[in-house]
Amino acid sequence: MLAAALTGCSATPAPPRPAPAPPRPTATSASTTAPGPNDPAQELAQLRAALAAAQQPFSAILSVQVTDGTLDVRRQGAINVAPDAQTGALGVVSVQQDARTQTYLTVTRDAAWTRTEDRPWTRSPRPAQPLLVDHRPLAQALLRADPGSFHGMAKIRTLHGGTGFHLVGRLPVAQLADALDADSRAHLAEHQVPDCATDLLIDDAGRLSELTLSCEAGGYAFRSTTGLAEFGPVAETPPPADL
Repeated sequence: MLAAALTGCSATPAPPRPAPAPPRPTATSASTTAPGPNDPAQELAQLRAALAAAQQPFSAILSVQVTDGTLDVRRQGAINVAPDAQTGALGVVSVQQDARTQTYLTVTRDAAWTRTEDRPWTRSPRPAQPLLVDHRPLAQALLRADPGSFHGMAKIRTLHGGTGFHLVGRLPVAQLADALDADSRAHLAEHQVPDCATDLLIDDAGRLSELTLSCEAGGYAFRSTTGLAEFGPVAETPPPADL
């Protein structure tokens, strides 16, 4: 049979030969192909698109820690972020010179309630300062100052993990004002801190995962870390149950 196939004398025609494999791309032709999943230029384009897209409403667990060696403040709780309003319920622990204070804050669409330790709740207008600052202007400022501030993709250290866009650079304190509370801004101004190292991690949906600010001048050191985790749909925040 083998001889017949080779000479073409068999009654059964030989199967067609497979088409030759396409040539391997050379280094020159490979450079014109679409970027791969780990291509820095593609990742940067994806980051810019995520920053430009409209922010979709979400809920999340917010955690904030601020310290300067003399004061340590921690805030944690559930927040809801929507275009028209931010609501949430947070616990705040402040430690200064071994004095510890526990405060609770609930912000609804209509008002805010605060309570220190076991004292009664106090109602007030909604605060002007949002529960969560918009991180996108900070990311865009880093990219404007230096496109090399984008350090590629980094692991998100939360329960659901994943990877996010990582940016690292320095920003003037004036550009970070909205990301700082009034006390932090006052302390930085008092110590004449000019700028802060800014470390920003953004998830693939363009939402904040973690923002760390490290600011130093004249022996003074300030550090603030804001993180979001457990994203979900927006829910209404009710007033405190024990009013």
